[in-house]
Amino acid sequence: MSLVFKLVCSVGFFLFSFAYSNAEEVDLELVLAMDASGSISEKEYLLQLRGTAYAFRDLEIIEAIQAGPVGKIAVALMLWSDASNPKEKSDWFILDNENSIHQFANYIEKFQVNDDDTLDMGGGGGTGIGSGVQEALAMLATNGHQGLRQVIDVSGDGIETEFSFSKGVMIRDAKLLATVQNVTINGLPIVGPNYPNLDQYYRDEVIIGPGSFIVTASSFDDFGRAIREKLLREIRSDVAYRPLDKDIRLAFYN
Repeated sequence: MSLVFKLVCSVGFFLFSFAYSNAEEVDLELVLAMDASGSISEKEYLLQLRGTAYAFRDLEIIEAIQAGPVGKIAVALMLWSDASNPKEKSDWFILDNENSIHQFANYIEKFQVNDDDTLDMGGGGGTGIGSGVQEALAMLATNGHQGLRQVIDVSGDGIETEFSFSKGVMIRDAKLLATVQNVTINGLPIVGPNYPNLDQYYRDEVIIGPGSFIVTASSFDDFGRAIREKLLREIRSDVAYRPLDKDIRLAFYN
């Protein structure tokens, strides 16, 4: 393991430890890590947003959020492409009643979108799944909440790419960071003609952690159905995390 990667692990764990000791309790901390790379068209981006908003307005989702031991979850959205492009991030939202959930759905539906449905952001870039996960881990480590579970929900339409101009953490190393922080990574591969076996790639290369799983969307038009199914399973999950023992944590830095 490189010195740089050890340093990243150490900093990430420090932030995680600090935030964990000064945090508001929720049932789940969830980052919706959504693909906004060059392969995603404007129409496809809007389908992802609208599908996610549709899912959060679903009555079963609303009931599941309120049915947890604490009765609330913390959620944020983050758009990723490759390591050379800045990540677009929302604030963290506490969802604990129908009003707060609908407000979040309305916000997500118009995230970085103008009134005429054009996008208020730059697009493009490679498929930097690892750099997206790294950013999501930092968001979880510093959000001021303490979840019984921490989950990163990665959705995308392609395999990870690596370019010389955008060196960053690859998904294989980001998964190690997730293990250090006790974070589960779930996947929502959007299968298409370019990557017909993307679901298997997500199973093998992306997901990790207790109870990790994928839900496959057969197209961008199917995204709303897939994200609803995925969110319902994540919110209802009874898998609880506890901090790793000190000796186990240290093993990741040796």
